[in-house]
Amino acid sequence: MRNPARIDEILSALRAAWEESPDLRLGQLIVNAVRPTNPCPEVFYARDEDLVRRLMDYRAMVRAAKQNADSGRS
Repeated sequence: MRNPARIDEILSALRAAWEESPDLRLGQLIVNAVRPTNPCPEVFYARDEDLVRRLMDYRAMVRAAKQNADSGRS
């Protein structure tokens, strides 16, 4: 398992970079920072509002999967 402490470091760096360029959407910021050799329009053009909704959906899916796994162990 990866060290969960890395999350705070990444979020802190993300916040600092985004505050320098607040007009960028999150996807734009990440693509610009990573600088992929192949553009990633699905990420670059993702609207922040859509990303929030998708993250909430993803979180619900992960929680449901964990609950199913836990109930299968009982």
